[in-house]
Amino acid sequence: MQDVILKLVDVPMVRMFVLAGIIFLMIAVLGKIEGKIEPGSIGRIGSAILGVVLIAIGIMMQYGETHDVYAKLPPNMIAALPSQTVVAASPSSAPANTDAVSIKVVSGTYGRNCNAKAGNATALLSRACDGRGNCDFTIDTTALEDPAPGCSKDFTAEWKCSNGNAVYSAALSSLSGKNDKLRLNCVN
Repeated sequence: MQDVILKLVDVPMVRMFVLAGIIFLMIAVLGKIEGKIEPGSIGRIGSAILGVVLIAIGIMMQYGETHDVYAKLPPNMIAALPSQTVVAASPSSAPANTDAVSIKVVSGTYGRNCNAKAGNATALLSRACDGRGNCDFTIDTTALEDPAPGCSKDFTAEWKCSNGNAVYSAALSSLSGKNDKLRLNCVN
């Protein structure tokens, strides 16, 4: 039961809204479900309206999300990526004033491909890069807690630039353990 609850909590909010909307639409269309749910005509209309509203909210939330392709890959595919592959997302519009633009770290994760807790390296990454225009973060595996001994870990970073809401991301799919660097940049 605990595993089921953890999986439900780990599902993105967008999917939960859309799934709830579909369930309410099913109630509206089917009406009686195995004798357990028996809404009247007003209940079916209300269920239909609520279903459409929940699906619309889920769709609007989907378009507001940052699309981090790396985060959506299964761990076994991440481990199969070539060494030192960097995946970065950048918005289509460059900052107008690059002099005052600075990094604000959102998250740093060491070993996400080994099921490590997200954000386990955020504090270290923030200390090194917050407030700078660009940052070459050297990944020192001795300074990081090993979340999964025996597993070849990756390193991912997410940050915002001071002049916008876009979330940037970069990742190293496998670390050599020597002079691995990840570049965070808010200045072109």
